[in-house]
Amino acid sequence: MATPQEIRNRRLANDYKEMENISGSLLSFEPLVGNAPYVEEYEVTIFVRSIVDTQPTYRNQHKLKITLPEAYPQAPPQLELLDEPFIYHPNWFKNGRWCYGTWEMSEGLGRHMIRMIRTLQYDMEITNEHSPANEEARNWYLRMRNSGIFPCDKQDMPDPTKERAVKKSSGFRITGFGTETPTQQDKSSNEQKKGGFRIH
Repeated sequence: MATPQEIRNRRLANDYKEMENISGSLLSFEPLVGNAPYVEEYEVTIFVRSIVDTQPTYRNQHKLKITLPEAYPQAPPQLELLDEPFIYHPNWFKNGRWCYGTWEMSEGLGRHMIRMIRTLQYDMEITNEHSPANEEARNWYLRMRNSGIFPCDKQDMPDPTKERAVKKSSGFRITGFGTETPTQQDKSSNEQKKGGFRIH
């Protein structure tokens, strides 16, 4: 029978793998406490366009700290934004902490992160105006809901359970997120072939 520490270590290792699977163009991370794959605290940089005030003003990059407390996974991860001004969103407290709703122990860290990132995008399917952490942001969101500014970022979310593939061949970089983008060298070559004009 596995000890509580063995169970925790297994979960930490699975979480680390999920974090690797979603890293790339969406986010990068560094362990702050613990040695991979048994990481208990992360610093994460997220590359998503988010709203920080009612103008609205946008920010494309966000740093946050993730702490997995001693009682984790029975207790939820603690997510705290490090950049100010903090996100202006109904489900984010004014102190930069995310209101995650109900914690399900079966939700791995990668899936937890994807759910959080969807709030940064102002994904209307996941924004919960009925249980606001920021009442002012909720009222603003309800007034602006039909203005066309939501979502403010439309990146597709990777699957935390699928290994991220990074492969270079035939002038294409496969990101693992279901898309292929031409490399810079390939773009330059194509422009030369078309007489120096870029085709959009």
